[in-house]
Amino acid sequence: MSAHAARGRRAGGYAIAGVLVAATLLLVAGPQAARALSRSASPAAAPVATPSPASAAETKSPYRVVGLGDSVPAGSACDCASYVSLVGRHEARRMGRDAVVSNLAEGGLTTAGLLDQLADAAVRRRVAAADLVIITVGANDFDTGSVADDSCGAPGLDCFRSTLQRQAARLDAVLDRVDALLGDRSAAVLVTGYWNVFLDGDVAAARGDAYVRNSVALTRAENDQIAAAARGGGATYVDLYTAFKGADGTKNDTALLAGDGDHPDAAGHREIADAVESALALA
Repeated sequence: MSAHAARGRRAGGYAIAGVLVAATLLLVAGPQAARALSRSASPAAAPVATPSPASAAETKSPYRVVGLGDSVPAGSACDCASYVSLVGRHEARRMGRDAVVSNLAEGGLTTAGLLDQLADAAVRRRVAAADLVIITVGANDFDTGSVADDSCGAPGLDCFRSTLQRQAARLDAVLDRVDALLGDRSAAVLVTGYWNVFLDGDVAAARGDAYVRNSVALTRAENDQIAAAARGGGATYVDLYTAFKGADGTKNDTALLAGDGDHPDAAGHREIADAVESALALA
């Protein structure tokens, strides 16, 4: 007989003896002991502590939004929440996350100024961590002094042509830098156009027909250029011209503008936020 067989038989004998002893104790001690022995032998009798799962709010990271550009996203001339903040809060709420909004837009900023800003280490860190980047820039590149001159009108826009050409390269560079900072992050980048790069509504109308006609012609050319840059840079273009002035461009948008006829008021910021949110939903 092998050693393995011997150990097996001895183990079997001890098991049988144990059963006999347990049965004898049950007969002597009665049903209460039987129930106690049954409970102690049952695996379900020993409760197992399970940690409570963390709530969804505790496990979701903040939704980080960065606004870049000029006085429009900065919220100048409006004591209100800018569309950058409105969009950030809306998107975060929709996802069940907290919004962290960094509005880095500055009044008077040009496309060249935004390129300089994107070289700043603190700005670069904010952009690199963003889930959403919203950009509105370009209007401040143009000189407003001669907009009513004949040379500034369509079809040539001669007095603005050189500025448009220089700006095209800077817009591309802005989007290239933003894209490089985001790297492999699945972030959304939205670039808006303008309802007018200069004054609009009743304030513009008071400047005369030539002012209105030429500023509209430049705005359309500017929006086409911004849209082309967005497409080339993998960003989403947001049409604010239609949002403010209607599909045919004839709507009076005075109610969406501050008293200066230049910047959006609270209703205007809400209109821009709606347009951005709609673009995000389709992106």
